[in-house]
Amino acid sequence: MSLSLSSFRFDARVLFTASILLLSVVMAPAAQSAEVSGLYDAVTPVAGVGAAERNVAVRDAMDKVLVKVTGNRQVSSRKALAAELDNASRYLQQYRYQPLPAAQRSDQPQQQLLTSFDKNELDRLLRNLGLPVWSANRPTILIWLGDEQRAKRRLLTPDLDSSVRAAVDRVAAARGLPLMLPLMDLEDQGQLQVADLWGDFENNIRAASRRYAPDLILTGRLIETAARSWRGDWRLYSEDSQSHWSSAAATREELVTDALQQAADNLANRFAPLREERSLSTVRLRVAGITALTDYAAVLELLSSQNSLERVVLVAVEPEAVVYDLHGQGGAAALEPGLEVGGLIEADPNAVFATDTSAPAVDLYYRMR
Repeated sequence: MSLSLSSFRFDARVLFTASILLLSVVMAPAAQSAEVSGLYDAVTPVAGVGAAERNVAVRDAMDKVLVKVTGNRQVSSRKALAAELDNASRYLQQYRYQPLPAAQRSDQPQQQLLTSFDKNELDRLLRNLGLPVWSANRPTILIWLGDEQRAKRRLLTPDLDSSVRAAVDRVAAARGLPLMLPLMDLEDQGQLQVADLWGDFENNIRAASRRYAPDLILTGRLIETAARSWRGDWRLYSEDSQSHWSSAAATREELVTDALQQAADNLANRFAPLREERSLSTVRLRVAGITALTDYAAVLELLSSQNSLERVVLVAVEPEAVVYDLHGQGGAAALEPGLEVGGLIEADPNAVFATDTSAPAVDLYYRMR
């Protein structure tokens, strides 16, 4: 026996199952990318193996994971996340203790907590709050670095400049980005000279980068201006554009870390923008004439396309109608122009207004065309 969608009768159980489809959609520019692993994992120092110490470490770990998943360093300051961070253990999938590496040991905790969080539950939380979930497929960034000390310039190499390489690795892990350093083998040395970096010779830089097939190229000129004083000049090349900025720090490693953090912020703003935290208004919408699963899916798709909305909540299922609470910016006035786009639904002038004054009033009555 087979069933077609057209013959599938509208059923409340189907609606509530389908309603887990959440409506925070982040539109990102098309780009080649690499799949990043470990976005929902974190390693955090822990003061002891007791429940209180573990809860503190789990909260810090969730904070780190939220930064990687959303792409935003300040996401944990959102008021809506405060209670969830205090109850971070509910999102924890597994954890284990291990000793800190000898190089990291001090008078502080000697152990670290390795945590893995539930991807589905965290994603659901973020989308319910209207926060971005950045896909694991992220743009690769190739990094060319050169420094100038005592009037001498050179290109940095991963083998000789291990502290800089470690700084790159730390930012890559903290932000969930596929960062690459060139091999600086004979082929690289033949393709790119330090003068190309100082002269911003874009054609030469792009040609030398071609073997790595990156999505983006970051170049940095690290100049020692005085004892414990460095200046960095940075350029980020995308496929058809570039941006540039300068920065200052006490060491090369700090300079590189700050620049990579800023580059990560720029990418997150592009691929997973974080909306301004403002109070949301709620509009109650009733759509009549929904008699099949295909109708429900079509209305859900229409609502997900509304830029002013951050969250949609299914409130009630009536005979051949559905009631939603729409949380977003601008209220009904911002919604109405977009609801009739495409001709799927229209305002219902013959709607029967509810007489139950104990229930919140419906603001907008619509029906299937």
